[in-house]
Amino acid sequence: MSFPSPHGRPLRAGLLLAGIVLVAANLRPVITAVGPVLPLMGADTGLSPAALGLLAAVPVAGFGLVSPVVHPLAERFGMERVVLAAMVVLGVGTVVRSLPGSAAPLWVGTALIGASIAVGNVLLPVAVKKDFPLRLTVVTGVYIAVQSVFAGLASGFAMPVAAATSWRVALGLWIVLVVAAIVVWLPRLRSGRDVRVVTHRPRTAGAPVWRSGLAWQVAVYMGLQSTVYYTLVNWLPTLEHDTGVSPVAAGWHLFLYMFAAIASNLAAPALMRVGGDQRFASTLMPVLMITGMVGLVLVPGLVVLWVTLVGLGSGGSIVIAMSLVGLRSPDHPTASRLSSMAQGVGYGSAAAGVLLAGVLRDLTGPGPLLLLCLAGVTVAQFVLGLGVGRNRVLAA
Repeated sequence: MSFPSPHGRPLRAGLLLAGIVLVAANLRPVITAVGPVLPLMGADTGLSPAALGLLAAVPVAGFGLVSPVVHPLAERFGMERVVLAAMVVLGVGTVVRSLPGSAAPLWVGTALIGASIAVGNVLLPVAVKKDFPLRLTVVTGVYIAVQSVFAGLASGFAMPVAAATSWRVALGLWIVLVVAAIVVWLPRLRSGRDVRVVTHRPRTAGAPVWRSGLAWQVAVYMGLQSTVYYTLVNWLPTLEHDTGVSPVAAGWHLFLYMFAAIASNLAAPALMRVGGDQRFASTLMPVLMITGMVGLVLVPGLVVLWVTLVGLGSGGSIVIAMSLVGLRSPDHPTASRLSSMAQGVGYGSAAAGVLLAGVLRDLTGPGPLLLLCLAGVTVAQFVLGLGVGRNRVLAA
């Protein structure tokens, strides 16, 4: 493994954590701001529900397509440089997506956003494994909690900002947060910490993760929780419209979903220590989500309770899935390979789920079928949690 330059200036842990947190804060708002204004986007651009479903699936499809190539990029150019480049591309995509005129910039900007977020998704767990190996689950919980805070703010304020200005402004204002992340990340490069994620083993040594049953369990668990998360982020407000909830109230309910996820983000590291392994936490979260989604179908009047339960389960699931990448890896190069694989497979599955949600809406119209399908996905997550939660580590 290569090491930072001996001439580089050491960075304080606080600055390292701030960089991780600010990059993490940018990986959700540009996506969660879309759901509440989806009807406005459709009315303005003329896109059908199926086309809107495809648009919502583009970033998640980008996660699946780009994630497998992130580890080779980090090997060649260094993790720090690749993350910085991703933040620059994210800024460009955020601006392009909000440009007025034809729908072309909307699609191009959305694709750039998906590709850049994929890099952050893959490399942040690697950065945590490298910078905070003894506090992996705690730091993971913290940065995902910050993600949830900004994801919730984006969903809650999207509709009020769009009503006062336009949906383009509501989506484009997040460029400010991107710039902040770039500024705080830059000292990593100047300090000589730009470590390439390589080992002394030949490059083909990374192949066994694709033949590992444990790696596939991590990947599928990632995919199941991601499918539910991204489908709900994009379609929960619309599903609530079906029951008579106003657009503004539905946007704030999505904020509640994110707020509940924050509590679960922070609680998940402690829950992952219950019983000596992660099985309790990895099965509890899907139980909460199943209860909430079935409750939304059967007793929609208690929407606040059900959205809270789904948010708690979804928030904890994300922390568990991300933490499993580090917990099941003996070192950060292995974590990089596993992260690329797990997120490539996981987000590819999630993209298909988001796309199918739009197709399902086109074919069946308003109704509870989509929620029931998501509950079925979560049942599969529960079953898988029984296996992936056992303490095991991939071969280095």
